[in-house]
Amino acid sequence: MLSFAQAIESPVREVPFAAPHVFVLAAVDAADHQAVHRLIRAETTVGCEPDAHLILEDEDVVERHCTIRCDAGQCHIVDTGSENGTYVNARRLVPGVAHRLRHLDEVQIGASRFLFLVGRFIDRSQRGR
Repeated sequence: MLSFAQAIESPVREVPFAAPHVFVLAAVDAADHQAVHRLIRAETTVGCEPDAHLILEDEDVVERHCTIRCDAGQCHIVDTGSENGTYVNARRLVPGVAHRLRHLDEVQIGASRFLFLVGRFIDRSQRGR
């Protein structure tokens, strides 16, 4: 049990988008090979345009290459009709058709490859209460 002083000092953390799930695209082979992109919205646009949420500077990536939609603990990726396609586990997606992403799926967008990771948010500030 926390004392009153400990409770006051403990910062209250905002529960992140999609909690208790955490969705991440981790670069495997990309211009920024250490990039980790946390999906923090219901729909993430991937492309080379300045308004994209995830910008990939790659000549094989079009302005709005694909979108990733997350809802109810699941994420789906949709190719928006890009010329070079979007791939999941080396299979080209059919444009406009949602494909469910699963933990450890490999996603290729242009020349960039990512691992899709799913984790669980644990609010450590609530531990012991």
